[in-house]
Amino acid sequence: MVEHLFGSDELFFSTTDSQGRIRRANSTFMRLSGHPRGTLVGRAHNVVRHADMPAGLFRSVWETIEAGGAACAYITNRSADGGHYRVFATIVPSGTGYLSVRTLPMLTDLRDQVEGAYARILEVERSSTAAGSTRREAATAGQAALHAELESLGYRDAADFTRQILPEEVAALLASGVGIPDHRAGDGPVARILDAMNAIEEDTSELMGVLDEGRRLVGLLDRRAEEIDALSQRLGQLRAALRTAVSDVERLGAGPEAEDVATSCATVDDLVLECHEQLHPLRGQVAELRADVDAVRFGIALLRLHNLAAGMFSLQIIQGEDEVDANDAVGSLEELCTALHEDAGALVERIDLLAARSELVGGELDTVAKALTDTHAPLLDLLGAAADAGAAQEISVRTARSLVRDGFPEARDLADLAGSLRDLEIPYEPERIEERLAEVRQALASLMR
Repeated sequence: MVEHLFGSDELFFSTTDSQGRIRRANSTFMRLSGHPRGTLVGRAHNVVRHADMPAGLFRSVWETIEAGGAACAYITNRSADGGHYRVFATIVPSGTGYLSVRTLPMLTDLRDQVEGAYARILEVERSSTAAGSTRREAATAGQAALHAELESLGYRDAADFTRQILPEEVAALLASGVGIPDHRAGDGPVARILDAMNAIEEDTSELMGVLDEGRRLVGLLDRRAEEIDALSQRLGQLRAALRTAVSDVERLGAGPEAEDVATSCATVDDLVLECHEQLHPLRGQVAELRADVDAVRFGIALLRLHNLAAGMFSLQIIQGEDEVDANDAVGSLEELCTALHEDAGALVERIDLLAARSELVGGELDTVAKALTDTHAPLLDLLGAAADAGAAQEISVRTARSLVRDGFPEARDLADLAGSLRDLEIPYEPERIEERLAEVRQALASLMR
């Protein structure tokens, strides 16, 4: 079977109504699918569905976009001549329907892994059908298999896959040199739209550094979350060992020293308990913060993708590959630019939420770090007193010493994380983006007259 290839700079798109019937598409889609322009409009998008694609994937995608979310997937499509082409698709709600932008898959190793998973999911669906399941039931079985396959690849679910992979695909695409050409094409409406897309690309160029920094920060948050779990468990074990140490000192009959140890232990136990209780909600807060970082990275990638698609399509019109009057090209431009406008607004909300939670969690991290540091000296004094009371070789005291070790180095790690959160700068100026989009709306209005 022939695979139809295309370049990394050949972004293409299609839009559908709420039932999945094609409304608009650009010339690249027509060329790769092999369907003439007039034969695609009004047809169900599954006209290009390939037999290698499991129903469970499309069920997952539809559930996501019908709920107002975005969905990304590696998809193999069928061409009219029996061949195929492979894409990375990003699908979002658009007005009363949906917009799908397709790019060349850049993470080819991951794509190959996912395609291997699709083959296994298809076997699940075929077995379900052979056992008498309806098509809907087989698709449900496939969707469950998809979830399991994504988990095995390290993703919590399809939504997590989308959040993680779109930034990586877009970053790799841009790193390969793909961008909106600086094309001088006079002063017509489409040329003005292209100029605006070029300006937005330049205005948001520094955001790409946030994708890299965000990736580093996500890894750091994951590690600290694991450390918080381990530290919380260690503090629980330490409290149990200290209580046993007090009992051991009393058993050894240390007299007044035993009372001093008991009094000191009560004070230290309060300190350790405070640290333990502060850590308990922090684990969830760090997980929420990680999700906020993911959301910002995803928002940046989606904005850059739609900006690139709108710019490339404008250039295709200027160069004659697509015609303004053919297949409602103005409507296509309007949908792409509307998506870009929505991306810009959503990114502001995501950045604001990240900033607010960073401030909150950063303060909590500082508080826990200080509490852990302040607890170390009283702990050593208590263990020293227990040893002086004759319990130095008791298992409880030796266990407590091993748990305290050289203090709580996690305190420094938590303080460093708080600093990283506060140092994260996102160079985004939504007012400038809105100015560019206002210029686009004016140009679109002149095209519609």
